[in-house]
Amino acid sequence: MSQDRPVEMARVQLLRGEPGAAAELLGPVLAAEPDDVTALVLMTHAQLALKRPELAEETARRAVRHAPEWPDALSALSRVLTAQERHDEAIATAREAVLRQPDNPYRHNRLAWALLEDGRLPVEAEHAAREAVRLGPDEADFRITYAMVMKQLNLLDRARQALRDALQLEPENAVAQHELAALDVVHHHPFALSRLARGASGLVGALRADPKQEASRFLLDIALRQFLVYTSIILVLLAYVGWRLADGSTGAARIVAALAALAPAAYAGFFLARLDPALRRYLRDLLAHGRQRVAGVAAALAVLLLLFAVVAPAGWLTVLLGSATAAGFAVRLLTAPAEEPGETGRGLSTYALWLVAGVFIALATGLAATEAADTQWRPAAVGAALTGAAICLFVVFRRRRAGR
Repeated sequence: MSQDRPVEMARVQLLRGEPGAAAELLGPVLAAEPDDVTALVLMTHAQLALKRPELAEETARRAVRHAPEWPDALSALSRVLTAQERHDEAIATAREAVLRQPDNPYRHNRLAWALLEDGRLPVEAEHAAREAVRLGPDEADFRITYAMVMKQLNLLDRARQALRDALQLEPENAVAQHELAALDVVHHHPFALSRLARGASGLVGALRADPKQEASRFLLDIALRQFLVYTSIILVLLAYVGWRLADGSTGAARIVAALAALAPAAYAGFFLARLDPALRRYLRDLLAHGRQRVAGVAAALAVLLLLFAVVAPAGWLTVLLGSATAAGFAVRLLTAPAEEPGETGRGLSTYALWLVAGVFIALATGLAATEAADTQWRPAAVGAALTGAAICLFVVFRRRRAGR
């Protein structure tokens, strides 16, 4: 069999996202012809995809050594140098490839990415990305590169438009779907629920296009947890206001208690109405596992306490609204977004533990320094608060020692 057929089959495997299969095809080719530059370049890309930068650099430098004028070899070496965070060398190599082939949009695209990863020359990166789009207007990847440069320049409207253009060219492009959805999820304020719902739906589309894309799955969880966090914050703030009003104005406290129960429900309903049925099921599944299930129970308890406060005797209001505030605060901690992929099942996040420890310390200080609590049980309350803070700090430090 001719050497050309395995090389072309390896190219197809790379396009399919199967770098291991491509490397297996290229191995015998390079054993027979160590100077086959095309095979060396493809092997470089395969080794990069397999997270083997040292092997990738070896094959890329062999390709450049045997064909120093060939732009494909220079671009492959530039990719390797970027992966190794040797940005100055990566940029210089990409520029050399552009000089060798100035009319090839892929050379300008590689230069744009080298500059983008370096992060110091966004204007030059924008010029390179724009040139790639001009020379290759029908290539979705060039539009995505331009969008990433616009994102770095904080020109988010231009980034969105470039990603929409990419999706017009390739409607099933998972990267474009993910990045467009990420802009909606990350760059929004708490009451931009339509945008958050649109971003979550876009992430589902990205996962359909590429089920292996863990970044989309993680960001989808972040988007839904953000919604839960914002809902719990509304509940906590209104319950706290009602608690503060309970001693001075019973009527106002009852009104705020009703608002504290109804406002989060209205906020959640507005968001859920904008989700497609599949996402609603996903959210239900999220709420049925781990600490989210506990958060759901705490939220239901808080709402019941608030509704009871609307009709309960005036003397009960302080206890009811204070308990509802504490339950809402627990919901806020339990719904904190995960810090890293895979963290969702291990309990409270590190940030939440620091926050709980701070609350316990503040509570202990307040009880010790004021007469808010009866002198008979004040020492026990202070001790319990300090014990809670110590437990939270112990967990945090143990995680750090374990390298989590």
